[in-house]
Amino acid sequence: MRKTAVPVLLAFSVFGYAQVKKPADSTKTADIEEVVVTSLGIKKQARSLTYSSQQIGGDELTAVKTPNLLNSISGKVSNVQINRTNGVGSSVRVIMRGNKSVSNSQPLYVIDGIPIINDAGKAPEISQYSSMPDTGDVLSSINPDDIESINFLKGASASALYGYAGGNGAILITTKKGRVGRSSITYSSSFTVDRAYSLPKLQHSYLSYDPSVSGDAPGASVQSWGAKGSSKDYLKDFLQTGTTWVNSLSFQSGTEKSTNYFSLGNTTNKGVVPLSNFDQYNISFRNSSKFLDDKLTLDANFIGSIQNSVNRQSPGVSFSPLTSLYWLPRGVDFDQYGPDNYSYIDKSRLLPGQNWWEVKPDGSFKGNPATQNPYWILNRDKVTVNNKNTYSAIALSYQINPWLTARVRGNYSWNNSDTQRNISIYSDPALLANGANGRLLKNVYENSSTYGDVLLVGNPKLSEDISLDFTVGGSINTTRNKVTQIDNSYLVTPNLFALNNLLWPGNRAPGDGYHYIYYNTKKQVQSVFASASIGYKNMLYVDMTFRNDWDSTLALTGRNGFDYESVGANAILSSIFKLPEAINFWKIRASYATVGLGLPPTLSNIMDEYKTGYAYGVDAGTIVYPRSTFVTDPNFKELFPKPELNKTFEAGTELRLLKNRLNFDITYYNSNATNQLLETTISSNLGGIPTGSYYINAGKIQNTGFESSLSYKVFNTGKFDWTTTLNGSVNKNKIVELFPSSLNIPQDQLFSLTGGGNYTKMKLGGSFGDIYGIKYQRDAQGRILVDKDGIPLATTGSLGYLGNPNPKFILGFNNSFNIGKLGISFLVDGKFGGQVLSLTEKANDVYGVSKASADARDAGGVSIPNSVYAPGTPNAGQAYNGKTDPKAYYKAVGGIENNTGIDEAYMYSATTVRLRQASISYTFDVNSKYMKSATLSLVGTNLFFFYKKAPFDPEQVSGNTPGGVGVDSFGLPITRSIGLSLKANF
Repeated sequence: MRKTAVPVLLAFSVFGYAQVKKPADSTKTADIEEVVVTSLGIKKQARSLTYSSQQIGGDELTAVKTPNLLNSISGKVSNVQINRTNGVGSSVRVIMRGNKSVSNSQPLYVIDGIPIINDAGKAPEISQYSSMPDTGDVLSSINPDDIESINFLKGASASALYGYAGGNGAILITTKKGRVGRSSITYSSSFTVDRAYSLPKLQHSYLSYDPSVSGDAPGASVQSWGAKGSSKDYLKDFLQTGTTWVNSLSFQSGTEKSTNYFSLGNTTNKGVVPLSNFDQYNISFRNSSKFLDDKLTLDANFIGSIQNSVNRQSPGVSFSPLTSLYWLPRGVDFDQYGPDNYSYIDKSRLLPGQNWWEVKPDGSFKGNPATQNPYWILNRDKVTVNNKNTYSAIALSYQINPWLTARVRGNYSWNNSDTQRNISIYSDPALLANGANGRLLKNVYENSSTYGDVLLVGNPKLSEDISLDFTVGGSINTTRNKVTQIDNSYLVTPNLFALNNLLWPGNRAPGDGYHYIYYNTKKQVQSVFASASIGYKNMLYVDMTFRNDWDSTLALTGRNGFDYESVGANAILSSIFKLPEAINFWKIRASYATVGLGLPPTLSNIMDEYKTGYAYGVDAGTIVYPRSTFVTDPNFKELFPKPELNKTFEAGTELRLLKNRLNFDITYYNSNATNQLLETTISSNLGGIPTGSYYINAGKIQNTGFESSLSYKVFNTGKFDWTTTLNGSVNKNKIVELFPSSLNIPQDQLFSLTGGGNYTKMKLGGSFGDIYGIKYQRDAQGRILVDKDGIPLATTGSLGYLGNPNPKFILGFNNSFNIGKLGISFLVDGKFGGQVLSLTEKANDVYGVSKASADARDAGGVSIPNSVYAPGTPNAGQAYNGKTDPKAYYKAVGGIENNTGIDEAYMYSATTVRLRQASISYTFDVNSKYMKSATLSLVGTNLFFFYKKAPFDPEQVSGNTPGGVGVDSFGLPITRSIGLSLKANF
């Protein structure tokens, strides 16, 4: 929202002599103009931009604090979709203007003009057998109090100068500096209590057994299809009230020659699941100093953080303490398996054994999949995540003359993520992988990036009417990734989870239950770039950019570099024409850009197939060859790997009315991302291409849509102010092309997305992230077919289309009121359209523990609207008006394993409207010797839903992956947070 952009006079030093604003211009725009941060950290007048940009101030990020600053963005920026994973410290998935790439659709993150890496560890997938949690990302470790502003460059035109990395847009983060002539200390603290809500609806009115039957007892059956009765709701007792405490202390001072900013931060969270906690410590420092008669400026920055979490929740069944309570056979007394009684000493080995209703005397488990004692999982199958992140940058800027500045900049970012899960002996044998003494899982990801560039930034005076701003430069960006993955169930000493306690048998075979994978990749991109902006009388502007990247990931492909260009123009109609007095400012703009994207590091090594050692990996001493290769036959050069290419057009207009109280911005865009990196199988010899699995650059993903923002200062009296902001966007995604028509590949073939398990696919004519699964069998009229007993029939063979989880329309409604020193704000956001799948509900039904299964029993059966008897039954073709036995019905539609049940029965509307956040604050003007002011606030986030039909929060994703959206795989419920916030200025 531009109302929060950093306001400065037009005579801003970066624009120099050529950009001095004429007095006559002040009648057509505000006396104080907005300046926004653009690509490469260059500041420009908002009026000169030829593309859509939306900037929000740091105060909006910290009014209601969230541990990950990006969670504070939801609803505040148009056409930015934000999905969260599991719990505090987890990563956030950000998509701007729709999904564009099967490799990565997330934007580039930039701190103070210099790109950073936002990777951490491996994201979990949609799977009931997920073993590791989401490990978080770099952005989750930044202290929101250190942020001055964030600018969202949503299109390729805006981020084209960043080259391949900016193909999905860019998020520009500007950190705080010290202020000239002022020394101050600021302390802020936020304490909230967190409660889980929107939990699965469970039943407690039917038991797992029949007391009237001799020998039938609680726990004899793993399902709860027994007699009528009552049981205790242990889930509500198990979930605790979580707490989140965020503290920040900052110091800043400055003179005309030097400014300094230093801060310390801490976040402590106790989760809603017992024995889960998260701790984070932040430090940051920024210095800006001037030398040589203020011509030389040095800007240095350091940001560091340490994160430690215990029992961060994983999606799936295997290590979910909540699933154990969802499926707890009704009538079983969970209190006897509580926190002080989850284990006992097994006399045969003198080791802790698991005390749980499902464990048989021989140590085997009754269920498939089995559940475990929740407290056993949290104590004996504990998972820890330890992250370390550092970012350091330095920039030298020298003003050669009044209109030309030279800059040399560089940064180094590093992060390390270490995740370990210890699985104790006497856990579920399926989780121990035949280990007799326990099992250790460990993933270590170390990522680093070194970036440097040289820039010449100029704005020479061409004439009184014509202005020119230009940038020329070059950069080198090197990224390195070290990955270690260990999975070993051969411990020497039982339950000693140390690396030197692991055995590595020499004769490894698939299924032996151990892996040791290590690889180290390096990628370097060398670039040259240039941009120019020509203005005429401050009312017409033309922008042009050019960039060429030489990308090491294209080695051996026959080409090493690719270029991209952008061009844009705008016209300030309020300066060209005499408009009604109510119109203070009116701009129209249009731009076109092409941006590329290279390959994953070292992937092109398999152009040599298996001739070199660089084309394969090693797993515990066994060579692992790539499962796919590139086409290397020179007769098929059109199939050789090539960069992904995104072509984007956008056009929009911006209006300011009623003495700049009403601001309106709307943009239309169309993007086409081609040359997607797809992995497919060619099953028959095609013109000399051997049968096999190949990587092919093909396909086109198209996104078209509108985005708009409307801001109105309803009242602006000083004593009573009310500003309301509305953000809205519509996006349509379509798979226009998939595999090349020249290949013998069926055009209806499904392509699985990374992280989507067996559910999220791409198909020609469909949309990115489409969900596929088992459907009802239907007749030609679309009626559900049932057998003679009224049980619905499922489709067999190929999976059917179920729906798409992405919203068709996104809306954010933000309001802020100021009544003297009292401030009130609230944010409502809605996502409309889309469908999601709940595997949790599907499993709860088949176990007979869902409220729906109890309601069906109370009603005497399940009614199936629009259904007929299937062919081959005695009443074939006749309408089915009876009621189906609930247990038989849910056995048919429910299920746990893939390809069981009927997934279509568990698709729900993804539409939600929620009160995202609210706050009431009061500012005290202390004006004492040491304290200047203090603000006390009552704050809340995720307070409640105005509308929601899905049994879970559709915004939650299993992992930060292209295919991790739209399927609930036993994830952590959403939490409501309410608390107090204090900010004191000294």
